[in-house]
Amino acid sequence: MLGIFVAAVLSLSPDEMAAKKVYSHLMIEDSASAVETARAAYATHPQSKAVRLSLIHALCARGQEIDALREWHKAVSEDETLLKDRAALEMLAWSVLNKGEMAGPLPIRLSALVGAALTRDAKAIPLLIDQLRSSNAILRSVAVTLAAGYGDQPLQDELSRLLRDEKVWYVRLEVIKAVGKLRMKEHKERLQEIIAHPKTLPEERVAALVSLVNMYEGIGQEEFQALITSNRAAMRELACEVVGFFELKEEAKKLQPLLRDPHPLVRASALNTLTLLGMTDPMATKLLEDPAPEVALSAARMLLISGRAKGGERLAAWITGGEPKWRRQAAAVLASTGKKGVPLMRRMIVESSDPFVRVNLALGLIGQRDSVERSCQVLDNALRDEGMWMWQQLPGSPFRSLAPSEVRHSVEMPNMPVAVDQMTRLEILSILCMLEYPRALEAVKGFLQEHQWGVTGAAAVTLLREGDEDSVHVVRRLLKDPDEKVRIQAALILSLIGSDEEALKVLKDAYQTVGRPLKIQILEALTHVGDPEMIPFLINVLNEPFQIMRVIAASAIIQCIYH
Repeated sequence: MLGIFVAAVLSLSPDEMAAKKVYSHLMIEDSASAVETARAAYATHPQSKAVRLSLIHALCARGQEIDALREWHKAVSEDETLLKDRAALEMLAWSVLNKGEMAGPLPIRLSALVGAALTRDAKAIPLLIDQLRSSNAILRSVAVTLAAGYGDQPLQDELSRLLRDEKVWYVRLEVIKAVGKLRMKEHKERLQEIIAHPKTLPEERVAALVSLVNMYEGIGQEEFQALITSNRAAMRELACEVVGFFELKEEAKKLQPLLRDPHPLVRASALNTLTLLGMTDPMATKLLEDPAPEVALSAARMLLISGRAKGGERLAAWITGGEPKWRRQAAAVLASTGKKGVPLMRRMIVESSDPFVRVNLALGLIGQRDSVERSCQVLDNALRDEGMWMWQQLPGSPFRSLAPSEVRHSVEMPNMPVAVDQMTRLEILSILCMLEYPRALEAVKGFLQEHQWGVTGAAAVTLLREGDEDSVHVVRRLLKDPDEKVRIQAALILSLIGSDEEALKVLKDAYQTVGRPLKIQILEALTHVGDPEMIPFLINVLNEPFQIMRVIAASAIIQCIYH
């Protein structure tokens, strides 16, 4: 065996031997000696591809990515085949991401973290673990969300620690969601404690409830009985959610006593679950007068769906005379009643002067493909409103309603109110596109002209739901619009849902002339595309003086390599 090894070593050329020494230093993580050895070897063998690549590798390991990139460009100028060397390209890109992860400014560290996670590479796990332990709450929050997409045991261990120790509410909220998404069943009891604790924030309570339901693959009689008879209201509410989630009709009758529960959220949950399963109960008539609006509205819905006129009468009364938030919620409840509620929806959309009520009713009518033209006009008119919007889901209700925005600016995301408004409006726009409303193109164009900070990737998915061809066609027509801003925004949207050659050309042509914020959006879009033809362009971006742009480009390169 030793003889074979000696023969293999002796068969190496002098430059290959020199490169092997460099990699030996890298193997023991001595990057300083690796760089020194590589530079000496390069001085002796300047034409050797193996030595040059070992030098680039050593510089990357040392964190000298600028020097590595400089050597890379020299090598490519002499040998263009390196542009197809996947290992070398990946090495360069990871050196930029690793350097960005250690950089001081928060935006750069965030971009490096997200960029590394998007690669879906095991190399991202150490970076995620580092940021799960970060002293910066924003980094921890983002790392938790990204870790939920991996699920490796070291990441789950960190999530378990955070579920126990995390003090910042918005990080804790993401941890609760991640634990549910990964179905970490060992934390069922902890989630139950969160739901039941009187000081738990409403957002955390809902997240914990959803996470618990996601963990159930079924439920035994003993466990179900324990939930339904628990002295904690949150557990009784969970029993209702489990019955609805698994459509356990044989257990639904056991929920009927909960219609008299002292807690309004339990009463509302029991009503909604029974309605979901196609059941009704005489108690619903009494609950029409319940002092808790969420209970009264749920009772009205049950009665209307079961054909009782009194349910519709009560919903109409709420829509015309309740507080604004309950008017809107009543409209959303009516919109969820299907064909049974169509006659009342037609009447209320005419009688109501509240624009949010009218939009919620219009969405209900469109869902039943009834009064579509009038409903589209209602949506179109509402989109011209200059106020900010959001979807609102009130406690005890499974139905969301369009409402004036109550979203506030926050330290972790200053643009949150604008982002939520954009997402909400884009969802309405997508409906107009899907229905081929004659003014849909004009509405989309108006949106792209008026909004200044760009369309996010999530918003693009909202507008073009799963690549809906009608919506795609509307946006693609805007690639030739005379307004450059509209062209770029349309190209961003199309590139974020797939590789569109015309959209990519618009983005490449625009890159050199737009400002830095829009350049960053273009690079983020190219990360989603993952088109190998974009690698030379992205390599050039690594020469940019702004590290955040180099970090995004590096992530895009790795996406392109593995596309």
